[in-house]
Amino acid sequence: MNRLIGSVLAAARRFSAWAEKHAFVRPVFHFARRHIPEMVAVATLVALIIGVNPPKLLRVFAHIDWRIAGLMVPVVLGTYVSRGLAWWIGLRKIGQRISVMRCLTVEFAGQVLVFLPLGDLARVSMVRKTSGDRGPGQLAGTIAFQELLFMMLLGFGVLPRVASQLDVAALVLVMTVLHIGVFTVLLWKPAYDTAVRVVEKVRILRRFDKQLRELRPAFVKLFEWDSLGPMLLLQTCATLLTFLLFYLALHAIGASHIGYVTAAFLLGLSYILSGFSFIPGGLGVFEGLLTLLMIANGVAPETGAAAGLLYRGYNDVLMALVGAPFALKVRRQPGPKTESAKRDSTRTTRRGVRRTARKPAS
Repeated sequence: MNRLIGSVLAAARRFSAWAEKHAFVRPVFHFARRHIPEMVAVATLVALIIGVNPPKLLRVFAHIDWRIAGLMVPVVLGTYVSRGLAWWIGLRKIGQRISVMRCLTVEFAGQVLVFLPLGDLARVSMVRKTSGDRGPGQLAGTIAFQELLFMMLLGFGVLPRVASQLDVAALVLVMTVLHIGVFTVLLWKPAYDTAVRVVEKVRILRRFDKQLRELRPAFVKLFEWDSLGPMLLLQTCATLLTFLLFYLALHAIGASHIGYVTAAFLLGLSYILSGFSFIPGGLGVFEGLLTLLMIANGVAPETGAAAGLLYRGYNDVLMALVGAPFALKVRRQPGPKTESAKRDSTRTTRRGVRRTARKPAS
């Protein structure tokens, strides 16, 4: 095995050296190297479509019940409004001055970058563009708290099957231990300090020292009941709407024998497993896992794939299209003035007023 790994690495180095020497290959090679996760995701998605037979998949989509598909639009919008309101509560808790509408604008705008690595953290710069009240580490802490809470609640969708399936029970146990571990590291100062010291041994991450130091205080603040309670309630609402969105997707393509509880189980388990792929948004991996799980529950492969793609289309593609105008609005807004710039502007205005007052009348 070691010899095989060594051979593969040597071949990769030889190919890299060859690509750097040829001008016509170099740009393509650099692009591929920068976007390996995205390329793997697209390749996995294409493989899924080919594997379930494209003509059969098209026939399933040709018979969509558009009345049910229409109901999916307010459901997905309600999901992200709930998540945006939960985030607004978190931002206000750490002292970030931001209106509800501004927060929802940034929440929707952030959906454009959902398939990029760490795309969720783009919302940090969007918030700071309007108001620089809080540091980037604190803002990132609110996003991390929001996403961890939401993913934990999605994972609870598998609970109805725990009693009947031991393998699912083991997965829930692993998931619970991981979540407890993450929350413990973020909330317990000795553990967090140790984790930061370990991370800072990586040279490229040392420049994020300030942001890492700001992350934990924000997390601790959000764990207070006056913020945790409302955020938990709103994220629970968002989770139930997410399960409903997939349930409607199943009924829209004709898989009406799948109940809400089963739909929640399939979706929750797919999210848990695809999270281990480290591919942005779990693209390709999520749909493949969902298809396999639906086949195991008596659904035809093309129907299972269609359900996953339809859900993804509404939850991510549609929301990216909805978020595009919001992203343009955020981008066009001028950034906040710094305190020194505000003082300089005030002094200039005062000097102008004084000179006008001293100028003799003609």
